[in-house]
Amino acid sequence: MADAVWVVRHGERRDTVDPDWAEHAERPHDPPLTELGRWAAWRVGRRFAESGPAFDAIYTSPFLRAVETADEICREIGAEAWLEPGLGEHRNAEWFDAEPEILSNQALTARFDPIRDDHEPSLHPTFPETHAEASARVGETATRIVEDEAGTVLLVGHGLTVGGVVEGLVGSTVGVDAPLCGITRIERVAERTGDGTDEWELDCSGDTSHL
Repeated sequence: MADAVWVVRHGERRDTVDPDWAEHAERPHDPPLTELGRWAAWRVGRRFAESGPAFDAIYTSPFLRAVETADEICREIGAEAWLEPGLGEHRNAEWFDAEPEILSNQALTARFDPIRDDHEPSLHPTFPETHAEASARVGETATRIVEDEAGTVLLVGHGLTVGGVVEGLVGSTVGVDAPLCGITRIERVAERTGDGTDEWELDCSGDTSHL
């Protein structure tokens, strides 16, 4: 079982600075990072390369902005990341009319060398879902990942991912902050108890000192 989980939110997305981007985009709900967003993701990678930790496994949401963030990090630390749909964006009916269209796993792995898809997904999101359902889905995904991995795990995703992972492992979102390219760390502080659960503690959340 994993002993520590780090969570990183993606960098700045294109549609937040270009309000007309979605009108001519092939996949309007799957924007890439801006140049600033890629730089911030690179800075996350530099921080990990310079001061650690060494990750035993990395998983990323399959949305392009998260994959690009994971790509920048992995290139800096010489690692690979697996695509995990369970960490993906909230399927909010107020944002989307249907399941948002994103690049296929094959297209993502062909485009980004550090990205791999030879992993059996922990969970597949369904459309639509409430915020509570989305958070629970991310939390369950994180729980399954930490049960399957050992050592230190990095999860890359969205604001939802940060809150969902913390709530799923710690049991509360108190103290959670999820700025763009912010870093959150959760540590397992106790072995399994009588009810079969582990005790996790939020060590830090939303750290952007590397930016």
